[in-house]
Amino acid sequence: MKKLYTFFLFLLVLNTNLFSQHTISGYVSLDNSEQWEKRVYLSKVSFEKNKGTYTSNTIAFSELTKDGFFAFDNHLFTTKDDIYKVHINPISLEEKKKLSDKVKNFKLLIASKKDTIHFKKSKIVFNDYTSNNTADREWQKLKKFQARYENLTSDFDPKQYLLETKGYVKDSLQILLVKLIGIKRLDDQDLLDKDIQTNPDYYIEFLEELKSSELDPITYTHLEHKLAFIIQQQTSQKYRISLWINGIAILVIILLVTILLSSKHKLKNKTQIPLSKQETIVKDLIVSGKSNKEIANELFVSLSTVKTHISNIYSKLNISNRKELLLKK
Repeated sequence: MKKLYTFFLFLLVLNTNLFSQHTISGYVSLDNSEQWEKRVYLSKVSFEKNKGTYTSNTIAFSELTKDGFFAFDNHLFTTKDDIYKVHINPISLEEKKKLSDKVKNFKLLIASKKDTIHFKKSKIVFNDYTSNNTADREWQKLKKFQARYENLTSDFDPKQYLLETKGYVKDSLQILLVKLIGIKRLDDQDLLDKDIQTNPDYYIEFLEELKSSELDPITYTHLEHKLAFIIQQQTSQKYRISLWINGIAILVIILLVTILLSSKHKLKNKTQIPLSKQETIVKDLIVSGKSNKEIANELFVSLSTVKTHISNIYSKLNISNRKELLLKK
């Protein structure tokens, strides 16, 4: 009897060990199964914060049995929690395009090698499953809760939202999520663009808060793209305005310089010192073709006196020789 008991105990331990080797296992049921590959893929996921998207790297696949069973052993996983993706693919790209909008063929979840995650038979692919990973359960719970608020109504109560999320979301994340919900309401009412244009600094600072938080980048990708687009528009508009202002300023400067030079010239002409009676006589004699000596003889003055008169005439008339004087007459 003791030997029999030991044998059954051995079988029980063996069974338990075999089952525990599967970190992820379960069933896949599909309509039009001939359009799908007969295997389930496992990928490790990494989020790209800057782009607000994720990339997945396939690490294994499991062939489906006749009844749709698949399993991934724990050696494929690490001891710490990571995000994984289980997915099944259509047999062709053409089928993928047809089915992508109708069937969600993947599931994102958190797992480690010490966990046991099992997908139950369901009409919806990768829909109903059990998990002993606390982080994954809370994450799925949060995603379901957020889905309830995708289409917000006027009776949305932030306090109730905080109350319901208090158990599994940090206070700081709750605040950010409520702010995001408020921003979504603005966007639904076509008021977000205007508010970003009015308060760009607030939204830039808020986006930095989101990026440094533990929130899934997908939750704020739309805001990030919209903010970048509006800021680019504002920068382009400011640049165009700056070009116009600079152009107008240059034209104004040219106009002022022209006016200044014209005024200076007119002022110079107006303030010209008149010739004396004797200088006028000397000027007329020069214009008539007389030489300096002939002018001195005619006026009964010395030659040096004539030269002095001529020098004064040139200075007052702003000329430098007889030729210019003849032209000026």
